Amino acid sequence: MIRKNIDYKIYFNALKQSPFLKESSDESIDCLLNQMKEEHWEAKSFKNSLEVESTFYFIISGKLKVYKSNLDTGREHTMFVLSKGDVFDVLSLLDTKPHDVYWEALEQMVLLKISMTEMRLWIKKYPEIHKAILYYLGERMRQLMDVATDITLHNTLIRLVALLLKNINGETRKLELINNLPNEEIASLIGTTRSVVSRHIQELKRCGAISVSRRKIDVKNIEILLSIAEEKHLS
Repeated sequence: MIRKNIDYKIYFNALKQSPFLKESSDESIDCLLNQMKEEHWEAKSFKNSLEVESTFYFIISGKLKVYKSNLDTGREHTMFVLSKGDVFDVLSLLDTKPHDVYWEALEQMVLLKISMTEMRLWIKKYPEIHKAILYYLGERMRQLMDVATDITLHNTLIRLVALLLKNINGETRKLELINNLPNEEIASLIGTTRSVVSRHIQELKRCGAISVSRRKIDVKNIEILLSIAEEKHLS
């Protein structure tokens, strides 16, 4: 991507703000960006591991579902929802093996891509990124551990409430990332079914914790959510 590209500055700032590149210098980001190409994914488009194994992606806008699927039963489990500033696939970048997951655009997406080979050479040239890679992987591992613990130890209502609390912006007190996902997608994140999520959402509405309009969830009372997360019963 040459510097004369009309979106070059926008993409440069997007990369600079990414947690994955927070330890990187302007020089190294400029070097990276000049090796990247822009790509657009339509909503509901999906790819398997073989289709992305040779390419490393940075998300500029949109949301991406990363999930596992049992082809025999049709059951799915969403591991992550990625958005602006996130990258994929870090595991394939590090161990050179395909990551056995599927990737689906939940909405229209703009991405920047670079070949895995070029990305590895860039990391070798700018080793200061190693710390940020470990931090990024650590955050992902923590999320997976939290999900495994929740599914093992807590019922579906508490798992739903925990998911809501994790995605509330501490400053605005607004729900982000999952605020406009359909119930089926929310169910896949906490290991249950759409009907169960729909029932729990109605419970949370009745007790005044949330409101829902046009598939968008608004948090009305964080204290009620916190009380439920502490395994207290609704009054």
